[in-house]
Amino acid sequence: MATDAVKFMEFPVRLPALSRRDFHLYWQRHHSPHVMNVTPFAQYIRKYVSAHAWPVTPVGLPAHYGLAEAYEGASELWLNSLADVGDWLGHPLYAELIQPDEARFLLQDGSGAFIIAREECIHVPEPDLAESNLTKLYLLLKRRPGFDHDAGHVAISTHAQRIAASSSLRARLRKLTVSHKLGGPLPEGFVLADIDAVLELWFDDCAALAAFFQEPDYLTLVAPHEAKAVDAGAIRAVVAKLRVIHDEYSFQPTTTQPFPFSWEG
Repeated sequence: MATDAVKFMEFPVRLPALSRRDFHLYWQRHHSPHVMNVTPFAQYIRKYVSAHAWPVTPVGLPAHYGLAEAYEGASELWLNSLADVGDWLGHPLYAELIQPDEARFLLQDGSGAFIIAREECIHVPEPDLAESNLTKLYLLLKRRPGFDHDAGHVAISTHAQRIAASSSLRARLRKLTVSHKLGGPLPEGFVLADIDAVLELWFDDCAALAAFFQEPDYLTLVAPHEAKAVDAGAIRAVVAKLRVIHDEYSFQPTTTQPFPFSWEG
């Protein structure tokens, strides 16, 4: 993946008038293909992933992780540069075609969260990993109190590398990255969420996720280190099922057409 690429991450909240099923159906079957079909807008997008939060509370997460239940998953879009983000969202077709469609299913009161980040690859054993249908854990992190921007990101990277150093933990994971929020300057009008980084862990399924947190190496080597790296009391978790809409960085299967929707398959 291009080292200067930036990643636009949104954690959306659904309109209260929509059921969860209707929200996810609209997001997957209409909105994502619609975004890619507006070619002058979509030409900025190098990769696009939608992650749909599981409809039941996942088991096995550490008790101090706050489940971010208001977030219905995550939307991830890669662009070539930070400058492209402003041009992308400032494109006339965003205001004309994309933003009105967002208002049909996304709450627009600021309760959703987004960051612009650069991705650090920690453990990527399969460059062309087929991500669709995998389970992904997003850990929304704040840096430890007293750490400045740089020290906070170094500590988070070190924590992720501690996970990757364990062969038993790597065996449970399909992939591990950290998305570090950019410190600015940002395009005019952008207000980013109070999230310093997102630790992202890919699993085959929810059972593998639960087993990961029961591994002795996690309990003895990783968990005790967590509070040294981040504000452990502020960790929020989103567990979701992945759908890859578009990807120019790999040979994994992708589609700009609607998937048959199911959390199970």
